[in-house]
Amino acid sequence: MKILNIFLLLLVSFTFLSFNQQSQPPSARVKFVLGTVELMRQGKTNWQKVRFHQRVYEGDRIRTALNSRVELAMPDGSVIKINENSMFDVTEIKTPERDQSDRMGFTLWVGSLFAKFKKIVEERQTRVIETPSAVVAVRGTEFDLEVDRQQTTVVRVYEGRVTLKSKTVAGEVVVGSNQESRVERGKPPTPPRVFTPDQQDETGQARQFFLKLDLKKFQITEPALVAGGLLLTGRTVPGARITVNGLPLTVGANGLFKGRIPVQEGLNVLNVVAEFQGKRQQQTIRLLVNTQKPQIKLARPLTTAFTNRRDYSLSGAVFDQTPGDRVKVYINDEFITEIIGQGSFNRTIILSEGQNTMRIVAEDVSGNRTELVEQIFLDTVKPILTVTEPAQPVYVLFKPPQPPDQQVSFMDERFTQIIRGVVIDPEPSSGIKRIIVNGQEIKPNNDGSFEAKILLKRTPVGRRGENRLSFIVEDVAENILRDNSRVIIVQ
Repeated sequence: MKILNIFLLLLVSFTFLSFNQQSQPPSARVKFVLGTVELMRQGKTNWQKVRFHQRVYEGDRIRTALNSRVELAMPDGSVIKINENSMFDVTEIKTPERDQSDRMGFTLWVGSLFAKFKKIVEERQTRVIETPSAVVAVRGTEFDLEVDRQQTTVVRVYEGRVTLKSKTVAGEVVVGSNQESRVERGKPPTPPRVFTPDQQDETGQARQFFLKLDLKKFQITEPALVAGGLLLTGRTVPGARITVNGLPLTVGANGLFKGRIPVQEGLNVLNVVAEFQGKRQQQTIRLLVNTQKPQIKLARPLTTAFTNRRDYSLSGAVFDQTPGDRVKVYINDEFITEIIGQGSFNRTIILSEGQNTMRIVAEDVSGNRTELVEQIFLDTVKPILTVTEPAQPVYVLFKPPQPPDQQVSFMDERFTQIIRGVVIDPEPSSGIKRIIVNGQEIKPNNDGSFEAKILLKRTPVGRRGENRLSFIVEDVAENILRDNSRVIIVQ
C-alpha cells in the first residue's frame, strides 16, 4: 500500500508538471543583450527594457538603438542576432509539444540580423522571415538579412540555402552557400550570385568594400580568453590589410583572416579596419569580457539561526570585479535591486512559523551568478511549565522548632525543598535553552523533566515564613516564560 501511494503521488506530480509546461506558450529567450534594446508586448503600447534571460512571445516586437544588439535563442536551439537600428517582430512560434506543429515566423521591418537555424528534416517544419518587400523561407542555414529605408531586402547565405521571393510580383530563387540575392520593392529577386568583393551590382555600381567578421558572440565569459586573447576571424579582399586597434592580423590568399586580440575584463572596444587599394572600411565591436562571478556577503549569516520576530531584516552587500558590470539581486526569486560594481541591499522578510529558507541570488548581465541559501527558524510560542512538586500553588511546610540547647538564631535557620517539574516547548519548537529556579540554572533531562533543590527560610515562632518560587524558562528563540505565582510557607 505504501509503494502504491508513492507511485500515485509521483504520477500526480508528473501530470501536474507536464500540464504546467504545456500551459506555458512557447517563446524565444534573450541570450545576449547589449546597449539600448526595447520590447513591446503584444496588445501593449509601451516599450520596456529588454533583460537578460527574458522571454519573448508570439506577437512581441523588438527594437534596437545605435550600437545595440540582442540575441534570441529559439525553442529548437536556433539563434537570431538582431543588429543595431533594427525593428523586428516575432509573428509565430509553434512547437510540437504544445501545438502539434513546428512553425516559426518573424518580420524584419528595417535593419539587419544574422540567423543560424537548425536543419529542417520534415516538411511540416517551417521557418519564415518576412520583410516589407520579400519572404525568406529557411531550410536550415546561416545567413545575413538586411532591409534598408527604401525597403530593399538583401540576403547573404554563408551555409545552407534559403528560398527568396517578392511579396508583390512573381518570381522565386534559391540562394545557396556563399551566394546573395536582393529584392527591391515591386521587383522580383535578382539571380543568386557569389558575393565576392569588388563585383558590380545590377546598376553597374561597385559594391561596398568587403569586410565580414565571424564573431557571433559579443559577450565572453571564458577566463582563458583574458590570458590567451580573443581569436578573431573573418573574410575580406585577398591582399587587403586588416588591423584591430592598430594590431595587424594575418590575411590568407583567399581573403580569410585571423589573429588573437588581447582583451581585458570589462568592456572592450575593438576597431577593425580593412584597407585595400586606397579603400578603407571600419567596423567597431563592443565586446564585454565578463569572467568574474558576483560575490555576496550578508550582514548577519543566518545558518541555523532562531528568532521570535516575524519580520526579519535581511541585508548584505554584493561585489563584482568586472568593471562596470551590472548585478541584479534576488531573494526567493523576487527582484530586490540592481547595482553597478558594488553596493548593498536590504529587504524585510515576513517569516512563517518553523523553518524558513531564503535563497539570495546575484546575477550579472552575462549570466554569471552566485547563490547563497540561508535558513532561519521562527518560534513565537513560549514554553509551557508544569510544577509537579510541590503540586499546590501554596504549599505549607511544617518544621518543628530546634532544641533550645542549640545556639542558632531562628532568623538564620535554613531548610531545603526539592522542586520538580516538566517543561515543554510547543511546536514549532526551537528547543529549551535554560531553566532558572530561584536564581539557580537547572539543566533539564531529555524528556523535559527537571529537579532542583532550593533553600528555604523560616521566621520566628508565631509568624509565617513565605518563600516565593521564581521560575524562568527560555527557549532557543528567546521566548521567555516567567512564573512567580507559587509560594512555600514554612511554619
